[in-house]
Amino acid sequence: MWATLRWRTPLRYAAVSALVLALGAHWAGVRRGREPVGRTIARVPMVAALLTHGSGALTLALELGADRYCRTTLDEVGFLRGVLAFLIADVALALAALCALAAVRMPRHRLRRLARSRWFQRAAATATVSGLLCFLPVADLGSGPVTGRDACGSEEPLSLRGELPFLCNARLYFPTMPDHHLLAYGRKQCEAYPNIRVDVSLIVPICPAAARQWDMEIAAEEAEIERWDAANQVACDEARHRPLITPVAVARDRLWSEIGLAAFEDHELTSDDDPALRHDLVGSTPGHLVIGASAESQICLTAETYRRRPPVEVKAWDKVVEIGYESPTGDFVIVNPMSGPGTVSNLAFLGKGHYRVRVHYREPVWAQDLPQHILVMVFPGASERVIAHKR
Repeated sequence: MWATLRWRTPLRYAAVSALVLALGAHWAGVRRGREPVGRTIARVPMVAALLTHGSGALTLALELGADRYCRTTLDEVGFLRGVLAFLIADVALALAALCALAAVRMPRHRLRRLARSRWFQRAAATATVSGLLCFLPVADLGSGPVTGRDACGSEEPLSLRGELPFLCNARLYFPTMPDHHLLAYGRKQCEAYPNIRVDVSLIVPICPAAARQWDMEIAAEEAEIERWDAANQVACDEARHRPLITPVAVARDRLWSEIGLAAFEDHELTSDDDPALRHDLVGSTPGHLVIGASAESQICLTAETYRRRPPVEVKAWDKVVEIGYESPTGDFVIVNPMSGPGTVSNLAFLGKGHYRVRVHYREPVWAQDLPQHILVMVFPGASERVIAHKR
């Protein structure tokens, strides 16, 4: 709220216009014999200016007391220099507002009368009692040791058990709470398990009941992943391609890629090195080939190399596209660009030169969550022609 108000007229530009307004109101009140009215009008913009521009020192002091990382941050740039960077823009305005409020202060005899009034005494008593009720419950939240994330090591805290893994995990949610209070909070949540108000992962390291349930859920997820992985492997094996002529070599891999497949040869790049997909399936430039694939399904990849052009096969495939490819280094390997080489070896079996690449694509069986299939045939050929055998 203060950050918004301080940029609103008349609080902009260090509230100079508010100061002029207060001075004018007080002066006019004195001239017209209505000093109390002028004094009251002058206080309003000065109090607003003091709240918006004078709160910096208070909030910085509270932050320094509540968060030990704040002091560390200021020390990195020099403590005094860091404090001045926060406060110097507001110090002059805060002093000006205090001076203005002092200039229009109420006479002493009126202050004594105000202090003796019944309504003021009742308001003071109510504020005192309310403050005690609000702050006494948290008065025992004193400072204490705070275990930082740097004491946790690189191992995942949820895989360990004990107080230190709990503190390491809890620091994601409670970065400054002292260790003893954080442990007490975690044990209280464990007593209430499963009726807790936090994510169960928070208390797993110190709560046996939550840990047992957590381990059961993790084991069930891993079993489901293994079942799905085995089903994908069966689907790849059952759909294994049977070449119509004898290939030079055959390589197979099962992988996952969010951005398709690619081959990047180590050579000097040109402005035309970013190939466009032809028929949404395959594209190439010298030393760079890309193959489009769905990011939501595993890929059963088969790569075959031939010494002569193999027969065209379109049956059981959704797309079949053939393009030319130039290998400038003779190191032509199709990989997942995000994870690097798999089990598919170098496809430029004749070394650097020109090849033809025929890519076959079959979509996943979405209803059964089975993988997509890609068959890549590589054979010698100098043509750059793009042939869509099946779109």
